[in-house]
Amino acid sequence: MSNVYTIHPKKSELILFYEVLTPEGENEWGGASAEHCIQWLSLAPSGSRVLVSAWDSDEEDAHLVGQTLDITEIVRAASL
Repeated sequence: MSNVYTIHPKKSELILFYEVLTPEGENEWGGASAEHCIQWLSLAPSGSRVLVSAWDSDEEDAHLVGQTLDITEIVRAASL
């Protein structure tokens, strides 16, 4: 069994923040719940997008880790 590898990372302590943006780029909704994000996207105007970002936080400040990703096509494909 020493040659078995996993591709699933361990649970990260990063905070995921989801945003639903209108086609014009205005923020429609933002929060930490993927479920609520999908609900908001289903109610949003056609052409809206979903962005996700990862944040590292201590007791006082939060810091963006990496780049914000547009996951609209992934979310829409999974919702079919």
